[in-house]
Amino acid sequence: MLRRKKFQVIYPEYFDSELSKKQGRRVNLSLASKEPTLKKLIFACNKLDIDFEEQKDKAYPSRWWEKKGRLLIPINKQEKKLKSELIVELAEIIRRIVVKQKTLEKQLNRKDTKKGRTKSAKNVIRRK
Repeated sequence: MLRRKKFQVIYPEYFDSELSKKQGRRVNLSLASKEPTLKKLIFACNKLDIDFEEQKDKAYPSRWWEKKGRLLIPINKQEKKLKSELIVELAEIIRRIVVKQKTLEKQLNRKDTKKGRTKSAKNVIRRK
């Protein structure tokens, strides 16, 4: 069994833009994202080269009915960071992930609409 004192516990709710600070969000709305997931947190930890333990069946205490999971990040005595600093670093990476996903989705939508336009333009030219 792990001792909680030696780990920092990180929940996806810390980064949820749809939650208020009273409901558990720990970052500013400018850094928060819609529907943060455990997968995004894991990606951010891997990007920062942080060791962690994943617990999928856990829930944020004030939202006990939603089991989104959590990460346990060991506190390294040599590189001791404040939890708030760690949360901000993770939030920045998660925000970048969301922005990249949105831009990729927009690009795909543009390609689809362009294809539709070129097909209709070809049909108009053929009719003449």
